[in-house]
Amino acid sequence: MQTVPRDQIQFRFDPALAPVMEISSGDTVRFECQDCYAEQLTEDGMEFGRMDMRRNNPITGPVRVREAAPGDILKVEVLGIELKDHGVMCVRTGKGIYEVEGCHCRKFQIRNDTIRFDNGLDIPTRPMIGVIGTCPAEPETTQVPGEHGGNLDIRELGIGSTVYLPVAVPGANLSMGDIHAIQGGGETAICGMECSGTVTVRVTVLKDRHDIPTPFVVSGKSCYTTAAHESLDTCHVAAARKMHRFLMDQAHLSDAQAAMLLSLCGNLRITQVVNPKKGCMMEFPLEVLERLGAEQ
Repeated sequence: MQTVPRDQIQFRFDPALAPVMEISSGDTVRFECQDCYAEQLTEDGMEFGRMDMRRNNPITGPVRVREAAPGDILKVEVLGIELKDHGVMCVRTGKGIYEVEGCHCRKFQIRNDTIRFDNGLDIPTRPMIGVIGTCPAEPETTQVPGEHGGNLDIRELGIGSTVYLPVAVPGANLSMGDIHAIQGGGETAICGMECSGTVTVRVTVLKDRHDIPTPFVVSGKSCYTTAAHESLDTCHVAAARKMHRFLMDQAHLSDAQAAMLLSLCGNLRITQVVNPKKGCMMEFPLEVLERLGAEQ
């Protein structure tokens, strides 16, 4: 199994960036990832001004997949996430949705899959990937989510999950980073428990699967269609309509049948509200999909 080392980081998804490694469809590969602050937050209580925020949200990669061609789908199975022994957070005025005075940069220890928070509170970890994506046709920052993936911040994107991403450039050029030891839905204070660590994934190229509304996530007992937009009003409609179309195509339901079913079994949710583009997703139970005979 090949490993992409932690010093192979970028700060954008860009077709002009040369791949650092090449793999084949079906290969397993490890990505060594730096935390979202590029490991600049080194001590509890550190001054925010000591960090260079131009180095925010580094991604490791890109990795070229030999068989991937524009129009294909990249299936990425998350096999493992290994965390370093600490996580960091930085909450400050004007960032996130809370009324916080000043800037507070913190470092927390992680031992035995547990975060030692303040006041003697222990929080179990739930590792996830914040940023994962293929390269879009035009350059894009790592700060935002999009149709290529990007800064999705979906807490369900953890161990055992699968994400389906579009291929826009030859080789797909997969990158990832922004690991969280845990994050609540919405990432409402602009950060989760930010960690460095290693992500192990299996990457498979899917041909002729235009029926998958990327980015598409399967995790636990549910699947999720996703969307991103500056407006939450636009974003939540886009995520829901992706699932609506998916049910019509996959389960051969009418538009009315699919709408009724989603109003009964769907779960429309916010993934994050703090980036320049907001994120939403529509959740649907896999068990119902299977009973409908839908292909997965």
